[in-house]
Amino acid sequence: MRMDSMINSKPVIKVFFDQDKLKETDIQEVLWGIEEEGIPYELFPVNIENAVDSGYKASVESSLGVGIGIDEKTIVLHYNKLKKDSPLFIIKRNSDSTKIRSLGANAARLVVKMPFKEI
Repeated sequence: MRMDSMINSKPVIKVFFDQDKLKETDIQEVLWGIEEEGIPYELFPVNIENAVDSGYKASVESSLGVGIGIDEKTIVLHYNKLKKDSPLFIIKRNSDSTKIRSLGANAARLVVKMPFKEI
C-alpha cells in the first residue's frame, strides 16, 4: 500500500485509469454507475500495464476493498479478497453505455452487499 494512501485513506472505491490513453470523460459511465448507488470513489490517473492488474491494485489500496482498473480496451471490477488474476467482472471499454454503467453500479453494490445488476 502506498504511504500517502495510508495517511489519507477515506472509504472510497478506487478507480485507476490509463493516464496516457484516456481522459475522465472516457470513463464517465462507470463513474455515474458508482454515483447512482451513493458510494464515494476516487480517480487515479496512472500508468497501466493492464486493467486486471490495475483493478487488483486499486482494490488492495481501497479501504473498501473494491477497485476498478481501466485501460484502452478493458474495464475490470476487482475485489481484494479475490486472486489477482480473477477479477469479478471484465468488460470491453467499447461496450454499450448501460453495461458500463452497470459495472460501476456493481462496484458500489459490492460495498453495500446488494445483489448485482446484470451486465
